[in-house]
Amino acid sequence: MSALPLRVETATAADLPAIRGAYANAQVMQRAQRAPEWPGFSDESILRGIADVRLYRIMDGDAVAGVFTVAYDDAAIWGDLERGAHIYLHRIARTEHRTTGRLMDAVMSWSLARCEELGREGLRIDTWAANPALVAYYGSFGFDLVTTRRMGDDPRLSPHYIGLELALMERPGRTTATKSSR
Repeated sequence: MSALPLRVETATAADLPAIRGAYANAQVMQRAQRAPEWPGFSDESILRGIADVRLYRIMDGDAVAGVFTVAYDDAAIWGDLERGAHIYLHRIARTEHRTTGRLMDAVMSWSLARCEELGREGLRIDTWAANPALVAYYGSFGFDLVTTRRMGDDPRLSPHYIGLELALMERPGRTTATKSSR
């Protein structure tokens, strides 16, 4: 592990083994916590996320430390609360060798800068409502609970979402937070 700051970069097809490793590590952690487990993501879906420039890698020196995906709308999860004003963070996962909290700091720094660049109001994230530790963790990064929502059968979503109760969380971007504190 490097002492240098972590950096966020667009993932490439060459990162496929590291991305799969990060997702596998997330599944191990989910099983250990008895939380709902992510499904296996196909190489095709991972490569589509790379081609669509929605999948990012977090680099620690020359090693992939973690990954995350972004979306610029998320009506499938947010429903009538979707306004096209946020960046949505999904599938944040660290590789097995990552043990420090700097990973989320890098995700937040990049995401907040991207919000400002695109003129978005802020960030949104969803997680399992039945995992209060994870809800509190995201809260420590400025996310507030907006609502909880039990997911139905929606063809836009993976079947593992059916019946899940999600905590929908939001935080303002830097510009929005500055304006609201004046």
